Amino acid sequence: MRKNNQINIWITNLKKKFFLKVKLVKFSQLDQWNINDKKIYHKNKSFFQIVPFIIKTNFGNIRSWSQPLIVQKEVGILGIIKRNNKYLLQAKLEPGNINKIQLSPTVQATKSNYLRKHGGKKTLYLKFFKTNYKKIKLLSKVKLSEQGSRYLNKLNYNILIESNKKVKKYNNFIWVDKKNLSFLIKKKNLLNMDTISILASVIKKNSKNYPVNTFKIIINKLNKFNNKYFLEIKRINFEELKLWKKTDKYISDIKKIFFSVIGVKISSNAREVKNWSQPIISDHSLAINGYLVKKIDNTYNYLLQIVIEPGFKYPKFTSTVCIKNFKKNNINLKKNPYVKLLFNKQNSIYDITHSDEGGRFYNNQSRNIIKTIKDTKNLKLKDNFVWVSHNQIVDLIKKNLLTIEARNLFACFNIDNIK
Repeated sequence: MRKNNQINIWITNLKKKFFLKVKLVKFSQLDQWNINDKKIYHKNKSFFQIVPFIIKTNFGNIRSWSQPLIVQKEVGILGIIKRNNKYLLQAKLEPGNINKIQLSPTVQATKSNYLRKHGGKKTLYLKFFKTNYKKIKLLSKVKLSEQGSRYLNKLNYNILIESNKKVKKYNNFIWVDKKNLSFLIKKKNLLNMDTISILASVIKKNSKNYPVNTFKIIINKLNKFNNKYFLEIKRINFEELKLWKKTDKYISDIKKIFFSVIGVKISSNAREVKNWSQPIISDHSLAINGYLVKKIDNTYNYLLQIVIEPGFKYPKFTSTVCIKNFKKNNINLKKNPYVKLLFNKQNSIYDITHSDEGGRFYNNQSRNIIKTIKDTKNLKLKDNFVWVSHNQIVDLIKKNLLTIEARNLFACFNIDNIK
């Protein structure tokens, strides 16, 4: 077993060895990128686009708004290799990483990247996930969604494979076991969001499970919500973005409740290419992502809410509280019973800040909180809230019915129970 302090030393040494310089620039200074009235896009039509939309819905307090979304039709590969009960992670530098290096999956690559549209180095270990080997066992492969408030219908394969043959380890890769992961998940902004997402997809079920509701009741609730509420999305021009300001330096919402789109130039000695530029999304303030949980005969039940977001084709379940830019978006939520319980100083069982993936998001953070509540008799549930047990959440993840925010927080709490 690798000692946790050895991992800290290893990361510290890599930070000294690798450099990552990120400079904010104007959109007109982004090499190989174009911006017109309708989108920001790469000149070779690869990677991703940023496109403005108008959204209309009959759910929630705001019934109509406009915002940009990341459009990336490619399905990426997020994969981890397991061998001898250890997991191979890479120390990856991304322009949006607050702490420079985060521990990412063995393979974290869009199709454009692993097809080397950037003209750089090949993706290491890709063959393990693209080729069938006799000594490779597929433990899990699930197509899961990204943030529905930031991406349009974005999916990635979350894959865990097990190798029975020796795997060559490169300098910026490290083998970690479950105890190491339990340590790392409690460190601020260290485990990459995509690493946690893969781990969420391989949480094992408990041998005993005591749910509040049957799975049929839970799915029926989702179906009723889907039949009652709609969400329409339509492409528009940047000039039609209401309550947004567009300049050559940024595209940002005036009320600071969404995010800004900015441009960055990057240089590094530890990426497939040494220099590149790109647009990137930056939130205005910390997000809050939290579960209220209660225990029934040693089974944790989680309070989930059903949401409809512009980047999802259908509604999904998410955390009890999931609010981006909490400082601005909590103005009308001071009397929200779920928020009040979440910020109660008592009964906290998890409270750590993690980052969004640094390839698309610049210094975005979420405070992830889990609180136990014993007395739920006086807690009145809104129609889109429901109690869901551990095993039922595992099933929801497999069906891609849980948002990335919710499944990652579930993984943080159940990291000891992965395959």
